[in-house]
Amino acid sequence: MSLSRLIIWHPDGVRVLRQADGWPTLPVPQFADLVALVGSEWNLETWLLHDGGLSFGVDGMPRLQSLSDTLPDDLTWAWVAENGAAVPPLPGAQEWQRPGWFPILKDRLDGVLADHGLPVADSLKHLSSNDLGTVIEASVLGEAVFFKVTAHPREVAVTAHLAQHHPALLPPVLSASPATNTLVTRSGGTLLDGVGDIEAWTAALRQLAQFQTTADASALAVLGCPAWPLLEVAGRVDAFLASTATLTAWGLKPEKIATLQAARPAIRVSFEALAAHGLPDLPAHGDAHPRNALVGTGESLWFDWSEAASAAHPFMDAGWFLAFALHPARANLPLRTMYPDLEFRLCAAFLNALGCPEASALLSQSILLALLHRAVLYDARFRDWQGTVPGWRPQYVPYYLGLAAREVPRLPAVVG
Repeated sequence: MSLSRLIIWHPDGVRVLRQADGWPTLPVPQFADLVALVGSEWNLETWLLHDGGLSFGVDGMPRLQSLSDTLPDDLTWAWVAENGAAVPPLPGAQEWQRPGWFPILKDRLDGVLADHGLPVADSLKHLSSNDLGTVIEASVLGEAVFFKVTAHPREVAVTAHLAQHHPALLPPVLSASPATNTLVTRSGGTLLDGVGDIEAWTAALRQLAQFQTTADASALAVLGCPAWPLLEVAGRVDAFLASTATLTAWGLKPEKIATLQAARPAIRVSFEALAAHGLPDLPAHGDAHPRNALVGTGESLWFDWSEAASAAHPFMDAGWFLAFALHPARANLPLRTMYPDLEFRLCAAFLNALGCPEASALLSQSILLALLHRAVLYDARFRDWQGTVPGWRPQYVPYYLGLAAREVPRLPAVVG
């Protein structure tokens, strides 16, 4: 990649970096290496605004913002034309992808810290940034504080509600601002998937079941959380799997399409059996997997409530948790190597907490159903989605469908 296609903004956001003789040609950096590359080449500290699609394999135009006005002798700042013609626009950019974002970030974070009697952050580090949100980790007195701005305003409202009514469920929330779609939280501990203590995992599932059975569904509905009735989801799944054109458009391989379409009768039977069992739809986390759970000194904690639902079958949460934990790529997780019967232990913990220990076979089948549930919801959201990386859309749908095709053997045989 030639860095003539790289844009570095001045801190004032109206000037960009120029080099008289043209930029040197450098190897294509990885997403995480872009800031380091600029630092090593020009001794320039920058903040990543947009990677131009590098993280998705797209050769786009990365954009960064300088954190200093000081430059090496061979570099200069050039004013951007008033109509912006000197710098190609970034259509649909979120605020964290635009020039001038870094001081806004600092002001918001420092204001929250000051409100809690804390000093300004010692350091800031990007954890993730895309069209859907950005997450920053800050070090404050040697402890981690997380700053998130989300494109889903509902996440902030739900987090604020849960922090008030279920404080033991979440990491400590320092701020939840609907006006800016910003969350600031203290660290709640270690991500669950890096913990080898079986009790931590079963505690997380018990905590999830407790949330499902005690949260106020009507309050979540008022906050805008959708409801996903089980049989309605079943109908949507069946119609979705029947559309070969839709599955193909998502890039699903023909053999996986054939596997899922052949399983449609068994999938319908499994949804019907789950409905007949009688568990009601309950409040749902919506994205309950072991990297959205934390293990600290007390109870297990849950975060990232962007997909929360006011009502869904509780096995949709548990099924996705199990699918994530049991994925073949995670065969070397400490817990997987120590407990060959991990699935049984996790299912028992959740079902006992929910009060239906007899439903283990249904929960096993629901691993597939939960993946299809998620694929259908994300298809509705992202089928026609257009973001800041041309020709790219979030690839959740083929990911979940690929996992679902692998889980088809869990389904009961259907005769006739």
